[in-house]
Amino acid sequence: MKLGKLAKDLKSWSNSAGIEVAVRRIYRSRPGRRVIYFLHIGKAAGSQVKQALHQINQHENGILMRAMTHDVSLKDIPADAEYFFSVRDPVSRFRSGFYSRKRRGRPLNDFAWTAHEAQAFHEFEHANTLAEALFEPGTTGMKAVAAMKSIEHTAQDQIDWFVLAGDIFAVHPPVWIVRQEHFGEDFDAFLSRARIGFRPELRRDSVGSHSNDYANVPPLSDEAKDKLRRWYAQDYAFYDACETWMEQNRTSG
Repeated sequence: MKLGKLAKDLKSWSNSAGIEVAVRRIYRSRPGRRVIYFLHIGKAAGSQVKQALHQINQHENGILMRAMTHDVSLKDIPADAEYFFSVRDPVSRFRSGFYSRKRRGRPLNDFAWTAHEAQAFHEFEHANTLAEALFEPGTTGMKAVAAMKSIEHTAQDQIDWFVLAGDIFAVHPPVWIVRQEHFGEDFDAFLSRARIGFRPELRRDSVGSHSNDYANVPPLSDEAKDKLRRWYAQDYAFYDACETWMEQNRTSG
């Protein structure tokens, strides 16, 4: 059994048993050790972030960078906890998520398709075909909606990680936000705001960043992009809100 699959199975069991939250709170309460949580939104540079956090944990004794699993949202962590997260342009994230699941997360992982994912990839070979089918009348549009909500990553909006905790900037603001499109700049700003002196080496190869190779796949057409912007309208509103808050707070901290 692959180690990644074993970890995922164990994570699912521990969540159902209610153990995961207890473990997070034990980490949070360790005396003398500051904890910062990373909310791991799927396909938003999380693999790069986690590798950097691992290096920080090895070099910074007074701090613990705690990367959450995909199923942990803001409401699941302590109300007074320090945290940060990364985001990505929704159209880019859709394409990345589609092909990541099509190859079952390989080479970094190897997670089998669900029955619903298998059906989605049977109906739609490429991301562009799926996107162009959105909002079409009849069976075509019906199958596109089903596929979008069946494939991990495409099924979840980034704002879903803030369900029942939507006004984050007023009630529970993050240390900082890392945009995938400005990863180096934003991650360095996060480290400064978190008062972390160590600067990790950021991997940018395809395995280190868990990125896709698009050499042999069709690009997204203008029609596909327009339909995806319509589908992910609330994620674009959320992304804009993140950038507005960052601009307002860029000189503080």
